[in-house]
Amino acid sequence: MLAMLRHNPQAMILSILLHLGLLLLFLWARDQQVSYMDSAAPIQSPQPDESIPVVVEENRIAESLETKREDMALQQQKVIGLKRKESAELQALREEAEKERLRLEKLRQQAEEEKRLAAEREKRLEQERKAAAEKKLREEEQRKLAEEKRKKDAEKKRLAEEKRKQEEAEKQRLAEEQRQREEAERREREVAQEATQAGSTTGATARQSGQALSANQKRGGTGTGGAGRMSGGSGGKEYDKYIGMIRSKITRNWRRPPGTVSGLQVTLKVKLFPGGGVADVRIARSSGDPAFDGSAQEALQAADPLPVPTGKAFDRFRTLNLKFSPTGIQ
Repeated sequence: MLAMLRHNPQAMILSILLHLGLLLLFLWARDQQVSYMDSAAPIQSPQPDESIPVVVEENRIAESLETKREDMALQQQKVIGLKRKESAELQALREEAEKERLRLEKLRQQAEEEKRLAAEREKRLEQERKAAAEKKLREEEQRKLAEEKRKKDAEKKRLAEEKRKQEEAEKQRLAEEQRQREEAERREREVAQEATQAGSTTGATARQSGQALSANQKRGGTGTGGAGRMSGGSGGKEYDKYIGMIRSKITRNWRRPPGTVSGLQVTLKVKLFPGGGVADVRIARSSGDPAFDGSAQEALQAADPLPVPTGKAFDRFRTLNLKFSPTGIQ
């Protein structure tokens, strides 16, 4: 009804006026009925002579009153119906308004719920993004730590391998030095033994020569030249023996470069200390191949010390000229 009043106020005003008119008509009709009944009471007194017209008039009046009563009842029913209709419309409007309020409340609650859910989703997504970023950071840190550990392990392994190689090289060097010392000592013993034997032989020869010389002197002859040749022959053998030993030791330590061609020859001038230690090595004449010349020098240094005699016999070994060729040492 309120909606009708908002949309069509003139019709509402007309309806109200109509209802007021009907109400006034109802009140007027009721007053007329009461007045008429009061005025009609004497008519009901018995008058035999005028019975027919009176009856007719009463019937007419009764019918009129009945009609008016029916009209009034109808009007009352209409008013009651209108009131009921208005009440129903008001109730419908109230119910519609309540439904609208409930609908709006439900929409408001739904909006708040959606807002809350959206906030929770955003919060959850933010937490997931944060957790993913932290996980990625931890994985990156773990990867860096693993990489650092791998590098450290590789470095430790490399250092351990270098240390092992150094220790192995040191062992080999010490073993080679020990072998060379033992070899030198053995050769020195051999040289000393040979020198002792040579001294004994020389002493015997000298004694024989003295005896021969005495005999010759007694016979008036001379034999010095023979003794001198014998002594010189013994010295030449000793020199050749030591030279052979020197060449043999150097050859064992010589590692010729790959691809060495025949015809190369380098001459090294070597100065030795008493006892065979190498004092100096110089290239007296190069082969023209630096690798070949260098391998000869390295072989000589590796063979240090060289086997040499002792005493005055060493004087011939103080300076040596050694010729290296692919076929050997001269």
